[in-house]
Amino acid sequence: MKLEFIITPLSELWWMGIISSILIGTFIIQLAIRIPPDKRTILKLCIASLMFFEEIFNQWYMFYLGIWDLSTSLPIHMCGITGILSGVMLIKNKQIGFEFIAMPGMAGAIHALLTPLLNHGGDTYQVINYYVGHSGIIIVALYLAIVEGCRIRKNSWVSVFFIMQILFILIGTANWVFSANYMYLSKAPIVDNPLIIGEWPWYIIFFEIAGFLHILILYFCFRKMKPLPF
Repeated sequence: MKLEFIITPLSELWWMGIISSILIGTFIIQLAIRIPPDKRTILKLCIASLMFFEEIFNQWYMFYLGIWDLSTSLPIHMCGITGILSGVMLIKNKQIGFEFIAMPGMAGAIHALLTPLLNHGGDTYQVINYYVGHSGIIIVALYLAIVEGCRIRKNSWVSVFFIMQILFILIGTANWVFSANYMYLSKAPIVDNPLIIGEWPWYIIFFEIAGFLHILILYFCFRKMKPLPF
């Protein structure tokens, strides 16, 4: 059964998802800036709970529909991993965790929003779940940087890129065991993305180069951020 559903870039649904994500993200960060620190803790817990609930409910929903499968349903795509990590970082922030969300996590989420590919169908819940999960990663990264004052360490892109390589090996092994395509390491995603060049394994090389450049760009962007006066 074919479940993959593409949201066509620049379509009405695409614009609704992008605009809604921007408006909600802006509202959350502006709200956090203006409320007392104790209320921010409650807000962080609410966002973290949403990130966890979104993934747990999604697992149940796929099982309920009878489409849950080891080869497609585990949250071990880049955005699934960083989505869960985002919730954890709102509860107990660790420097390397923030840096991972802010660089490869945010890069992956941005591309996922620009070229949406839903792996388990395109019903209303799946669309909402997709945008909550992916925009949530970006919102959490910006929340931690703008509201909490988290900053990226000098040359931290090196350790983050190294962790990515370890992750690729682990996920690649999981793909081999489960006959899966997590992180699209076994087969290129069926989306119109200029970063997907060639067939397997050549497109992975371009993935690596593009990922490295995205990490560097976000590294310098976050390094340039200045503390806000509050």
